[in-house]
Amino acid sequence: MDLISELPDPILQHILSFLPIKQIVQTIILSKRWSHLWLTFPSLEFDTNFFRLELDLSKTEQSAEKKRLRLIDFVEQTLRQLKSLRKFKLHVDFPWPSSATVVDRWVDYVLENGVRELEIVVTVENGKRYNLPQSVLASQSLTVLTVGDCKLCPPLDGFRLLGMKRVTLLGVFVEDEIVKRLVSNCRFVEHIELDSCLGLRSVWLCETHELLTMKVHNNSGLCELGIKAMNLQAFEFRGQFQPCGIDISSCKNLKTLILTMVAITDDWFHDGITEFPMLEILALSYCHMLESLRISSPHLKKFILCGCESVTRLEINAPCLLELEYSGDLISFSLNAPTLLQADVHLSPRIFDNPWFVKQIEFLAHFNHLEVLTLRSRTGKTVVIPEEVRETFASPLYGVKHLKLKIIKPLFSPSIQDLVRAMLWIAPQPETISIESGFGKKILKFGYEKLRDEAVRHCCCASLPITCWRHCLKELKFENIREDEEKYDLHNFFHQNARILHFNIFHHH
Repeated sequence: MDLISELPDPILQHILSFLPIKQIVQTIILSKRWSHLWLTFPSLEFDTNFFRLELDLSKTEQSAEKKRLRLIDFVEQTLRQLKSLRKFKLHVDFPWPSSATVVDRWVDYVLENGVRELEIVVTVENGKRYNLPQSVLASQSLTVLTVGDCKLCPPLDGFRLLGMKRVTLLGVFVEDEIVKRLVSNCRFVEHIELDSCLGLRSVWLCETHELLTMKVHNNSGLCELGIKAMNLQAFEFRGQFQPCGIDISSCKNLKTLILTMVAITDDWFHDGITEFPMLEILALSYCHMLESLRISSPHLKKFILCGCESVTRLEINAPCLLELEYSGDLISFSLNAPTLLQADVHLSPRIFDNPWFVKQIEFLAHFNHLEVLTLRSRTGKTVVIPEEVRETFASPLYGVKHLKLKIIKPLFSPSIQDLVRAMLWIAPQPETISIESGFGKKILKFGYEKLRDEAVRHCCCASLPITCWRHCLKELKFENIREDEEKYDLHNFFHQNARILHFNIFHHH
């Protein structure tokens, strides 16, 4: 007895939703019960894998064509018989131009069915573009529209997308005026994404009161963008290192600003940042025209500065900052962020000699009050501070409790013993040290015992605010350190260097 088929329709539809489209088709062929479910399925997705033929050498081109036509006919019949449909997703790369008429019919079927979410990506031969049916831009049922690799033409009887909330254009050919008219007629649109579109030159979106988020990525040829949206909360722009005038100064409620590969200057940034008093997340990546940044933001919680190679000075005054990510070489740096909890730092110097290590110690000292600090390094060698430098300077991170090291190219890294030794000098009394590489994450957990005042006065770190691990280590746990040679080296290192107290070492896998 087929017990699964006895389940209620909503549960069976939920089960089907986890299957690839080809398996669903195979399932409904076996049972009329499942076929009924198919026609009331709320979401249909036909992707390129569904139409891609799995041919072997014994099959002729003629038989392959018959199979393709059967698949097309199956989609056709399914869409004609649908009883309800909330979401329809179609990704096809039909090789012949006449297939456009087939797709036109399918789109008409789902629009007549009152589909609310439509995602359509159509690629035809010789780089030609499929013209999106005008009926799509005149639909009053759509709330979510995603279009890829097509061409948008304005509907003859105007836009009527009254209920549209999300619009995404991917690799679409579309002109400025169409985007303006599209947005102005979508009075309730909350999210707009323009990615890799062609035809755009100057886009100005005005009085879009409901717009909350906007993403503009890799639109070759776009040289001007202006947005007047009082309620915009997130703006993300990824350029191609080409100049593009961006005016978002009227978006007073902006909370998230992400700029990547944008040709903005210090003046643009400093003038603009003062316009966003509610800003909470700021990310600047590969903006090579920036040189000196002063960030004073009362609500900023997360700041990212990555790959901005020309920046030589950074000043941060952010009383609510919780997270900081920095990637680049050492720069002049000042930080006023008393609430900062964690930072992720990737220093990538061209040459690291003793003067560079001295500057690194001064740079890291800004993060001494953190709970968690993550250091990223290409090989791990940047954290191995030379002995002559360690003898001259104090440890910069005596207040950090959890120190993490992430190594990008582990084959060229120092031994785990050298890395642990180096990290214990940088952070002399951590609760955990973790070393993550392509070989997994190795963790050391430390437990300490408070020394008597007399013992503290006679130890080598009496001048520091804390006692270093050598004099108060009581318990040590290893996790995920599986190599016997590494275990042996670490055993020897700790037994030889932690001499004040006896301690136990535990292994955990």
